[in-house]
Amino acid sequence: MRLTNGESFTDFRGVISSEAALREEERCRKRNLSHVRGHAVTDYEFVSHAEIDNREWLTRSLADLNALTFGHYRGVIVPSPSFMDWYTRRPGMEPALCQGVLAGDSLVSSLFVTLAPMRLNTEVLVCGIVDTVMTHPDHRRRGLARGLLDRAVGGMKKGGADLSLLYTAVADPPAVPQRLYESLGYSTYGLVDRFVKAPPHLSAAGPAATVSPDAELRCHVEARLGTRSGWLVLDEALWGWRRVDRLADYPVALERARDGTLAAVCCGRLLAGGQQQLYAVVSDLAAASGQVREEALCSFLSTIPTKATATVLCPRSDISLAHALEAVAFRAAGTEAAMLLPLSDAAKKQVARRSSLWYVAVESVIGV
Repeated sequence: MRLTNGESFTDFRGVISSEAALREEERCRKRNLSHVRGHAVTDYEFVSHAEIDNREWLTRSLADLNALTFGHYRGVIVPSPSFMDWYTRRPGMEPALCQGVLAGDSLVSSLFVTLAPMRLNTEVLVCGIVDTVMTHPDHRRRGLARGLLDRAVGGMKKGGADLSLLYTAVADPPAVPQRLYESLGYSTYGLVDRFVKAPPHLSAAGPAATVSPDAELRCHVEARLGTRSGWLVLDEALWGWRRVDRLADYPVALERARDGTLAAVCCGRLLAGGQQQLYAVVSDLAAASGQVREEALCSFLSTIPTKATATVLCPRSDISLAHALEAVAFRAAGTEAAMLLPLSDAAKKQVARRSSLWYVAVESVIGV
């Protein structure tokens, strides 16, 4: 489903089946999934998040499951019920498409699905973004994640999505999650390197100036980054969620360097090998010239707390940004794959191409 001039995000959301209809269909289907990959799962109940009426219980359970699944990862958010409450209010996140698995009274597996208009080369397509695929360690290797993804993809197709996007860590040889996604038809479209710089951040450059997240600034960011594949159309709702209605634990400041380059700087505690560590995540780097310069990076570094580790997600396609980061002492520390699954003929044509630059939504990789 391609968006045409004059159509909005709210227009295409109307094609999604009613929540009541989806719930009824899911009730009929979930008991039919009695076996997945040869494993009996009769003790499990597959449900959508819309079927869980107690939001407080759901956000607490999601936080606990996130901690068990990703607690040993480096550079991910510190899960809490308040964070999950904010994150699940992301514009376009559909509770009827988000999936979970219950074992008795416990949530043991889950994923999120957000429907959003996304650019891919020359087209703006409806994309189902899959985030935070997680399973309790005691319930792995039983086909739960596959079952959730099957249900999510089926829901996205019914909802009119053209394609699906997810991010996963790259390993050699490929880890279990990447092999699972590939078996479902996802393929790597582009790579994203995580660059980090340990403190201190000494720089002769003057600090960047904090600017207001008004509509004019939103237009500037859209104009500079909106032609990249992977770009999520920056409507008022998404801008407000990202830049205004923030969680207190992860505040964001919008900064402008002397040369006019813009960036969002979020400071908060992330996990590093099971320990909490202060990070400053610099994202949405947008230079008027198209190339972010070393001086601008130094200006942004001058604004972050002295003891914070700086991190930037750099698409492998953005060679000039990678060179600038290395020039100011950032180092690569891991890679994520942006994986796409085409669901329509229009998406298949665009996925077969490769754009020159990719945009990475930081909320899908780090969470902030």
